[in-house]
Amino acid sequence: KRRVGDLLLEGENQQIDIDDLFERFNGRCFKTGVKLNKKDQRSWEIDHILPSSLLYPLTKENAALLSREANNNKSNKLPSHFYTNTELIKLAQITGADLSLLSRKKPIINPNIDVDKCVKRYLQVRERSNLTKRIKELKKLLEDYKLIDNLSAENKKLLGYIE
Repeated sequence: KRRVGDLLLEGENQQIDIDDLFERFNGRCFKTGVKLNKKDQRSWEIDHILPSSLLYPLTKENAALLSREANNNKSNKLPSHFYTNTELIKLAQITGADLSLLSRKKPIINPNIDVDKCVKRYLQVRERSNLTKRIKELKKLLEDYKLIDNLSAENKKLLGYIE
C-alpha cells in the first residue's frame, strides 16, 4: 500500500534538506538517540512520520531522522503505535506536525489530499501505455482508499462513476 500511496503522492513530496534534518534532530536517531553519521547513508533513513500508505506526503513536517534499524521497526505503523506520548510531543515540537494527528490511535487517510490533482497526475500516461489498465488501477486505488466521494463531478464522470 505504501508504493501505491507514493504513486498518488508523486509531486506532493518535498525535497528534504538533509543538513536541516540532521540539525533539527541533533544528528541523532529520534527514537534511540544514537548518533548518526550523515555521510553513511546506509545507517539512517528519513521516516514518513505519518505513513505514505495513508496518503501523507514526505514534507519537512512529516519527516523524522531515524536509524535504519529504528525505521525498519516502525515500518508502516502509526506514530502513536511506535512512539511514546513524550516522544510524540517532542516530535511535534521539532517538526511542526499536528500533534492531534500524530497521537491518533486509528488510521485516517490524509484529509488534505487533493484527490482530483492525484487523478490528473495518475492519468498522465505515456502514449503507448495501457490506458484501460491504468484507469482500472486508479479506480481500485480510489475505492480502496474510499476517496470516490472526494472526486469532482467531472472526474466522477470521467472515470465512469456517474453518467
